[in-house]
Amino acid sequence: MLEGWEINSIATLQSPQYWGPIDLTTDISGLGGLPVSPPQATPQRWDFFGNPSDFKAGPEPIPHYAMGSFPAACSSDAAAIGATSTLDAWGCYAKGNSVMIPPPQGQFGTMPRNLFPDSGFRNLDFSVAKNWHFGERLRAQFRAEFFNILNHPNFANPYGGQNGFGLNDPGAPGSFGCECATPDIAAANPAVGSGGPRSVQLGLKLAF
Repeated sequence: MLEGWEINSIATLQSPQYWGPIDLTTDISGLGGLPVSPPQATPQRWDFFGNPSDFKAGPEPIPHYAMGSFPAACSSDAAAIGATSTLDAWGCYAKGNSVMIPPPQGQFGTMPRNLFPDSGFRNLDFSVAKNWHFGERLRAQFRAEFFNILNHPNFANPYGGQNGFGLNDPGAPGSFGCECATPDIAAANPAVGSGGPRSVQLGLKLAF
């Protein structure tokens, strides 16, 4: 009984994937809409002040503040760049010691691409197998495979595409910066994908 055992594991540890806000809702720059149906604002960026790590994506959206509830940092930074009117119109985002505000009317924001980190990806798969030999030709193997054995939740990057829902539009308060689904659900492929809950697979193989 002590012979013929196999143990295997696959550990995946990925550092954060970076994402950046792209405003497709407002038209702060005044360039008009994209030639699509329905019309969509020209992609543009806001202004960011602070530490990008404060805006790390997570399962909850980054807090948005409308006129009448602005943190002091939003008001002071907007006044410094002449963006008080756009701040009143579209509000700001604030988290930790950092803020993101819309640029002055008719100007582009100064944020670079892919500024904020997501929460990374961590997963552990594990399997155990028992082998038997019956004579010279007949073999049997029983396997138990555990996918995401620690049942650790992983969430999709907000940027969109194959890894997320496209929750990187600051013109859409309430969803901005949210890792609101696992990568497999976000990619519309829960059967073959990553990020799902723990699952167990049992198998028996005969070889002769």
